[in-house]
Amino acid sequence: MENGISKHKEQRIEEKIAQFREGQKMEAVQEIIEFDKTPSDLKADMDRFVIGQDHGKKIVCTAIAFHYRRLGQALKKGLAESKGDIDIALRSTRTPKANIMIIGPTGCGKTYTGETASKLVGVSFVHEDMTKFSEVGYVGQNASDILVDLLLAAGGNPNVAQMGIVYFDEIDKIATETMAYKDVSGRGVQKGLLHMVDGSDNTVHIGKERIFLSTKHVLFIAGGAFENLDIIVKKRMARQGLAGNWRQFLMADDLVEFGMERQLIGRFPVRVVYDQLTTQDLKNIMIKSEDSALLAFRNDLDAWGINLDFTDDALSEVARRAEQEGTGARGLVSVLHRVLLEDMYCLPGNYTGKLVVDQTYVKERLG
Repeated sequence: MENGISKHKEQRIEEKIAQFREGQKMEAVQEIIEFDKTPSDLKADMDRFVIGQDHGKKIVCTAIAFHYRRLGQALKKGLAESKGDIDIALRSTRTPKANIMIIGPTGCGKTYTGETASKLVGVSFVHEDMTKFSEVGYVGQNASDILVDLLLAAGGNPNVAQMGIVYFDEIDKIATETMAYKDVSGRGVQKGLLHMVDGSDNTVHIGKERIFLSTKHVLFIAGGAFENLDIIVKKRMARQGLAGNWRQFLMADDLVEFGMERQLIGRFPVRVVYDQLTTQDLKNIMIKSEDSALLAFRNDLDAWGINLDFTDDALSEVARRAEQEGTGARGLVSVLHRVLLEDMYCLPGNYTGKLVVDQTYVKERLG
């Protein structure tokens, strides 16, 4: 696959490649070669950041842990056979992989799961918004840009790029029946992704350089809300006389009826449905997640000598208001910002000490 890229991206990649040294290649991939986290280890680490979705995280962490353990072991063998040449090892190694599809409402943690996993494993992460893609490219993007973004995320290191995670956000927006743009073929976009997702050898042109990039070791995660997919599944369940939670009965046929290409769905054999976050989930995110929006606000105010303290009933009220926003965990940032705006504006430089926020305070600020 060849591509045309912007001058800005080309310049950035050339700068990163110029900083890359041959002697650093092994060091850059060593973390993958030595990867030994079990699925339960990985989930325990992820639980520190991604709150809720317990069953879904088990499925995702199992797939990711086995993918990188399998790859690491294969690379060890490949390096021994190639006398330490990582380029040859990467090209000659082929392992089965199970790409992942996460289905769930906005703000439930789909993207965050993929991003967190990449950090815990130690690989580069690329987030691609599928609403920006078309088969011919528009808004400056097409499928080949994914390779460029992957190279950028890997710091210009082709070896690291070939072992990263690519997250396709809003994959449901390229379903043939839900395309918002009449001049864009959702089917064409899906077909354009097939070979890349399955694992293809590609050439990226950076100035006068031709850089080889294979996607056969890249783990692809696709996420989407798939609104009303439950209706499709429930209708099929009724026809077949099945009873129970529709999430447990989801089949490829249901996604095909939704508008996804069967061949593309086949490239994502691991499928998981995330739940809508409850008020308690949102409260737990503020309290337990190491990436909590509340913790960020506390740290911001602490830099000015202000000790922010939310009471339990205040946390419950914020979580309730965030749930009403209907944007999942993202709603917490919006609600907390509205609650704290006046204090963030007025207090720095004028007050130091404790700032206690209770339920009454939250209600007064939000109306």
